[in-house]
Amino acid sequence: MGRLSFEARRETFGLDTTKPWALDALRLVFNAPRVYAPLADAWETRHPGTRRSLERLRALGFVSYQGPVIIDTRTGASSGQVSRKVARYRTTRKGARLVAAAEEDLRVLEQDTFPRTADANVAGVLKLLQAFHLEDSHAKFGLSVRHAREISGLPSSNVKWWVRRLKADGYIKELPEKVADVRDVVPAHWRVTRALCRQLDSVIDAFDTAPASLKLQFRLGRARFLSDIDPARVGISGATDFDHDVECQRIVADLMRSDKCLTDGIFALEPRFTLPLDVTTKPWQIADAGTETLYYQPDAELRERDSAGVARTVIEYERYQSRRDGWHHIERFLGYLATRTLPFEAATLRFVVDSGPRERGYVALIEAFCDYALDHPERMPPNRVLLAVSSTPRIAAAADPLDSRAWFRVELPVGDRSDTVRRPVLHPADASPYDDYFSRG
Repeated sequence: MGRLSFEARRETFGLDTTKPWALDALRLVFNAPRVYAPLADAWETRHPGTRRSLERLRALGFVSYQGPVIIDTRTGASSGQVSRKVARYRTTRKGARLVAAAEEDLRVLEQDTFPRTADANVAGVLKLLQAFHLEDSHAKFGLSVRHAREISGLPSSNVKWWVRRLKADGYIKELPEKVADVRDVVPAHWRVTRALCRQLDSVIDAFDTAPASLKLQFRLGRARFLSDIDPARVGISGATDFDHDVECQRIVADLMRSDKCLTDGIFALEPRFTLPLDVTTKPWQIADAGTETLYYQPDAELRERDSAGVARTVIEYERYQSRRDGWHHIERFLGYLATRTLPFEAATLRFVVDSGPRERGYVALIEAFCDYALDHPERMPPNRVLLAVSSTPRIAAAADPLDSRAWFRVELPVGDRSDTVRRPVLHPADASPYDDYFSRG
């Protein structure tokens, strides 16, 4: 970012006073790899003045800022202005089967499905269906009629007729949310710099009023720093490598609307914990005596107020993970509690998914794990543990996103408080109890 100005080099961030002006902003940017605008707005609501502090840090050269990445998803080119929102479509299961069959044998399309279609249009109709056949991250956004027309090469009037026909016959469906073709695919965001770490380190050494613990808490000795997001890393529908992180921060921002969310306590996005693992046992044990290392990196960690006091909360946004992955996330979470927390601490693992069907699947998962826990109390930590599941639409619509009515919940049996029997385990993927409750696949 270039050489710091004289004003920046003499900046103390208010740490030489009893009320540091920058502390709330520093807690935010140092506890997330990138702070996207939705999270910054939520933090501003809970800690007024944060956005003003971020701007001051940016002006001094201590925080990097990148504006929203606006892309024309039809061309992949950058743009300076978003377009209006339009209807989006994608294939149904019936449509996906037709695409697969027609790619195998075009006669399925021209003779069996649409026999009256002109020969000159058959290839274009297949291209149109293929355009709407989106998978993985692209399926969420669908495709506009205009974009699909450009891909298929069919005349505009033909495309409009075929979209109506394909929709009426159940081969494609219109998505509930309209989305613009030219839009900000990644929100504006802030991130820390090497200059900020060095300046903070010097200030903490210089003033007794500056807590030395901030060096460890903010990891000021870090050697790697993120760069700007490359607009070229955007897919055909506008999906990016950053969609998971952005949506996760939107979820956390939603949770901050609840008075139960304690933003003055521990707060971290993508924290990384090292857990000791003993691989000489079957199944493996997550125990202090372990000589191997297990890495546990949930999407977020925060504190919330529950009926019994303050609870440690971990968020797992399960965007494309399977329920089998979810089972392993629970095992890691229990190992984290057993080795990194005190026995009397209450804890909640909150799974968040994108849809009702996924929500029902994860409810079945936590119920199955609770049944497993009843059979193996010796593998449970002594903490009071709650497993919870909700969906992004349910959380967004809730007046209080942390209210129990917005979540499906089960409480696990409490393990023995004796240190000698705190033995949470981690099963290898090919030997998981998950298979005892759900079919393979």
